[in-house]
Amino acid sequence: MPVTTNTGPTLTRIAYFGRVGVKWGSILIVLLIVGRTFLTAAYNFYVYLNPPPPPPPTVGFGALPPIAFPSQSSTDKPASYRLETANGALPVFPDRAKVILAQRSTLNLLADQRAKQYATAYGFTDQPNVLNPRLYRWTKIQPLQATLEMDLQNFHFKITSDYLARPELLSKKVFPQSPAETVKSFLNSTVSYDRDIATQSGKLTYLRSVGTDVVSAFSLSDADFLAVDLNRAAIDGKYPFYTAKGDRGVIHAVLTGALGNKDQIVELEYGYQKLDYSQVHTYPLRDVSLAWQSLQAGEGFIANKTSTGSAVIRDVSLGYFDDTNEQDYAQPVYVFRGDGNFIGLVPAVDAGYILKEGSSSETNLVRPDAAMIVK
Repeated sequence: MPVTTNTGPTLTRIAYFGRVGVKWGSILIVLLIVGRTFLTAAYNFYVYLNPPPPPPPTVGFGALPPIAFPSQSSTDKPASYRLETANGALPVFPDRAKVILAQRSTLNLLADQRAKQYATAYGFTDQPNVLNPRLYRWTKIQPLQATLEMDLQNFHFKITSDYLARPELLSKKVFPQSPAETVKSFLNSTVSYDRDIATQSGKLTYLRSVGTDVVSAFSLSDADFLAVDLNRAAIDGKYPFYTAKGDRGVIHAVLTGALGNKDQIVELEYGYQKLDYSQVHTYPLRDVSLAWQSLQAGEGFIANKTSTGSAVIRDVSLGYFDDTNEQDYAQPVYVFRGDGNFIGLVPAVDAGYILKEGSSSETNLVRPDAAMIVK
């Protein structure tokens, strides 16, 4: 009989080809994983060495108004400048920075009533003198002779007193444990402020009385008064705010340790304006070398002038200007700091995005709030 050969699959052949398939399949999977990892790493390395250009600045507010620095004469500025940073050069800055919408105020029908309520809370109970439709002035004589002036539109105010002419205030120095919180508590009964101030611990300065003036003291034991300066939180945690008086806060107070409760605040300036941090656009920055040239040409604003004729610049940084008279936007500035606590400010936004003098803000300026915001 003829012998038949079985050519169909057997368990042995199936097991063999199964082992081969698993072997090469595993090798293929490993190669795919290693290859993908290698290609991903190579691509990331290439992108690291050749990053794609960032999207252009948004410039969503249109042309910006110039920063309204207070006017200065040539005598308010140094005769010359000298750059002496750590490496002898200007630092490198980003090519853009944020611009933030500020909430503008408007005069309303209840302003008179609110202002009088605020004055009463501050201890000024007499009727005010009306200096103009926006500005009221109150006076009192106890416990110190003091004056309160308040703007009825934005409720910025200033309290001054004759504390420097009162030697009895120097005999007792029981200062509050948290001077900044004392100032905030004083304000909380009237005006409001956002987290950009509420979260700040403030800057504390010891002051010593010298005749009709005060100078810095070395320690609390030497101090006759305490100065508290509250500036809003730095943008992105690294770009601080400056006022027309340099480091002086948008809220500035002087406290005595000889009086208690509300009377311990013998001087107070409140010039806080809310910012809308949800309305932010980026703008190109001018090169810092151009800002340095502007400062040397006398075009910058001098917040703190040096006592000598020449300003020696030790540090250059980026910050923001806070206008206590209100502003449309919080804009970045280059900050030049030097010997003798010198501080010079120069606008940082590229001049091509700033309204020229005489231009109409109504046609060139884009604000998302067409109607003025009522505080």
